[in-house]
Amino acid sequence: MSDFLSNFSGDDYKEKLPKSKREKEVKPKVTKEVLEEPKKRKKKRRKEEPSSNDTSQKINAPIFDDPELLNVDDTPKKSTKKVEPSEDGYVSDDLHEVEIDPEYEKKQRNKKILIGVSSLAVVIIGYTTYYQMTRVKMPDFVDKSVTDVRKWATDNRMELDLKEAYSLKVESSNIIKQVVNPGKKVKKGSTLNFTVSEGADPEEIISLPDFKTMSEKEVNEFVEKNKAENLSVITEYSDKVEKGKFTRLEFGNKEVTADNYRRRDNLNVYFSKGVEIFEKNIPVPDFIGKTKAEVDEWAKKSGVLIAYEDVDSDKVEEGKIIGQSVEKNQKVAKNDKLTIKVSIGKAIVVPYFGDYTAETSTTAVEGLDVRVQQVFSDSVPYGQLISQSIESGTKLTGKDQKSVKVVYSYGQPYIKSYFGQLEGDLPKLIYDDFNSKGASITYDVYYVDSDAEKGQIVKMSVYNQYIASNSYLTFGISNGRFASQPGKTPEKGPETEAENVFSK
Repeated sequence: MSDFLSNFSGDDYKEKLPKSKREKEVKPKVTKEVLEEPKKRKKKRRKEEPSSNDTSQKINAPIFDDPELLNVDDTPKKSTKKVEPSEDGYVSDDLHEVEIDPEYEKKQRNKKILIGVSSLAVVIIGYTTYYQMTRVKMPDFVDKSVTDVRKWATDNRMELDLKEAYSLKVESSNIIKQVVNPGKKVKKGSTLNFTVSEGADPEEIISLPDFKTMSEKEVNEFVEKNKAENLSVITEYSDKVEKGKFTRLEFGNKEVTADNYRRRDNLNVYFSKGVEIFEKNIPVPDFIGKTKAEVDEWAKKSGVLIAYEDVDSDKVEEGKIIGQSVEKNQKVAKNDKLTIKVSIGKAIVVPYFGDYTAETSTTAVEGLDVRVQQVFSDSVPYGQLISQSIESGTKLTGKDQKSVKVVYSYGQPYIKSYFGQLEGDLPKLIYDDFNSKGASITYDVYYVDSDAEKGQIVKMSVYNQYIASNSYLTFGISNGRFASQPGKTPEKGPETEAENVFSK
């Protein structure tokens, strides 16, 4: 028996345990000053070493002979004793064996950290939620429409302060500049500043290039670069200018030139589309016997060009169609040319008046008014035709004046003697005899001593002979120095007779 009890001694008890039980014991990681866990203490018997001499006596003795061991208080007590755990995880003293939870302090510390972190997270989440609800991210509105800005501001309860400025790069009504940078958080209800483009400055003077040397594409690029919205590139058909080439320039205002052209001024630059080609799908009607008004109406609807040619006719009345260049039912294209012959009635043919005299020419052709004139001519003999106002063979119709002027020759001028005529009669004599008949005679007078009555012509440079139609004549006029009273004939002396002979 003593051998059996010896197995439960403190020194070799654990050594006597089976190996499987010893492996189940937990080793503590950290153990310092600990509080005893409230546990119910178990009553233990004092372990005594049995004596080999009186084994039987000790067996009969009571196991618990310590009175303190008999009255065990189940109330947990604190202990401030520092104990060190054994290698197999137990803390022992003289009376107890205490099992330590190595995770307790760690759990308490983790619990406090978790509470702190949770509280901080709640505060952060609350502030973040409030921040997100009261602020909005600023978009990039540069080069965007001001309409987009107004919509965004309304949706986010923002106030706008808009300023306008000219810009060559940014389209009209688009944003040039924003004070708040894109991506920045803006508090709702704030006032935001934006600069809005008014487009290019309309009063700016633009230096125009030489459009004659440019292509249509290059002009369009010039318009885009300079924002010249009032400069239009127009193409038109041309029979003379090659396709794609410049044709003409047209300013909207006569006062505007290439030197003072502003962006607000209207300007059209024309380029050729080449010759317009149309399909021949327009049938030509029969116009014979119809009027010009009917032809014009058809031409206006079809787009065919009409050229009228007047033709006299003895059979078709004036104003009616008597011929057409394209036969009926044949087809023509738009802008094709069609020649229409229109009757102008019966025509009067102007004759050659050289076959007539000045007297017979007036009745040469019935219905023709002939006006005859005779003039002096140094080259055309008397009575022959000098000219006629309308060429012979010309047909005069209802739209023409049926009147012709015919000029016949008086031949070369011939001057007669004007002796004895008065000086005052000379202008009438020269005009009636010469200048009224196409000549251009000029003259002059001088005065001489004579017994002829004062003012009489007593000398002539030429007389009783043919002269040129542009001759210059002189006349000697008596000053009446030797003349007697009017009505009396002076006696002729030798000198007077000689003078008369000389004057003749």
